Amino acid sequence: MKTGDNGRIDELALDEAPDALDRLLAEARVAVDPGFTRQVMSRLPETTWNQRQAIAGSRDTSPTRSARREWAIAAAVAAFLVVAASVLVTGGEAAQPGVGTSIVHLLVSTLAAGAGFLAASWRGLGVMVNAALDGSWSALLALGLAALFANGLLVLLLRRRRSPVKSGNDS
Repeated sequence: MKTGDNGRIDELALDEAPDALDRLLAEARVAVDPGFTRQVMSRLPETTWNQRQAIAGSRDTSPTRSARREWAIAAAVAAFLVVAASVLVTGGEAAQPGVGTSIVHLLVSTLAAGAGFLAASWRGLGVMVNAALDGSWSALLALGLAALFANGLLVLLLRRRRSPVKSGNDS
């Protein structure tokens, strides 16, 4: 298919068959040289992590000294932060009065607010369902039909439609 084949595209656009798009894509597919990926990858410079892995793989599988040193530095920084936080919270020499209490009150307030929002939302949902169920038979029937249609819609959306023509990427 060439760039000037707008007539063919218009012809397929009018076709209402389910596989019209698959046929259009199959006609517009551009053939790629099988060695293209290899050619492109061979022209790229070698990465530093790949060289380290090749060198480490030739000797042994343990991490290099620099990698162990990087992990040791990260562990030391994490330990320092834990010690600093514990000193500030427990009231060491550098701690201000009430820092630990303030952090505990902040956590308790956050948990209480979350529990309150959860209780309010469940209470509102319960009121709505009770109002629907305490009503007449028609309200109960409408609620049942709404649930049935919601399930049917879910099944329709989850089901994949397949065309009879498979593309080259399908297995």
